[in-house]
Amino acid sequence: MPVTTITILVFSAICLAIGAIYFAQVRERARVERVRKISSLSDRYRRLQGLLHDLPPQYLGNELRLMVAERCVETLQELIPLKKDPQLASKLAQDQEALAQLRSNPAKLSPQKVNSEEEAKNVRKLLQVLFKFVQAQNKRRALSAADAKKYLDQINFFACQSKADMLVARAEAANKAGKPRVAIHNYHSAIAAYKPVAGNPAAATAVQGFKQRIVTLDQIADEHNKRVKEQAQEKLEGSTEWDKFLKDDETWKKKNQYDD
Repeated sequence: MPVTTITILVFSAICLAIGAIYFAQVRERARVERVRKISSLSDRYRRLQGLLHDLPPQYLGNELRLMVAERCVETLQELIPLKKDPQLASKLAQDQEALAQLRSNPAKLSPQKVNSEEEAKNVRKLLQVLFKFVQAQNKRRALSAADAKKYLDQINFFACQSKADMLVARAEAANKAGKPRVAIHNYHSAIAAYKPVAGNPAAATAVQGFKQRIVTLDQIADEHNKRVKEQAQEKLEGSTEWDKFLKDDETWKKKNQYDD
């Protein structure tokens, strides 16, 4: 076989090998990118669903709720072609139905109480997700800068409110348990929780309400202390120890007279 032919065959074999390696690398990069995108979309969908179903409704207004629901539908529409999962189509149908209902009849959901520090922390974590969601919507031009600022300020207020709500729940529980001073302490802490958003009118209204409640509880606490002292005095005066004290006092006086 001529040297030229051998050279051409070797060169062709090398080119084929290089092409095969390049094609394999391209396929692997495409596979890795597909897996990454599936993971990213799945995580996004999970976070958005958390905002709709786990965040107490008083912290998610109807405008933002509608935007989150729309993004849920968009995310599933991106995910379905990439991931072979028959459940996704069912979820998409449910989300589209919920979105249509939101558009035609905005939800009127009852507020949920935040009673513990753990619940308040979970609310703040979800509000961080909502904060990033608004920033992302602004970045993709789905929100104007003015609207984004309005919503971000609102979320900051809700983050403070969630902590204050938890402290108010503690105050109410303490008051019911007959511990007005503990309740007062929690109301003072609730006032401090609103300091980062002191300029917000809703925060100012809440703080004013807490201050009025503190005044009322101060009066209750004073009356409670007075009543406790009176009961203690009555108990002491009605006891044998009080009589013994009076007798000892008389004996002491007589002894002093005798010594004189």
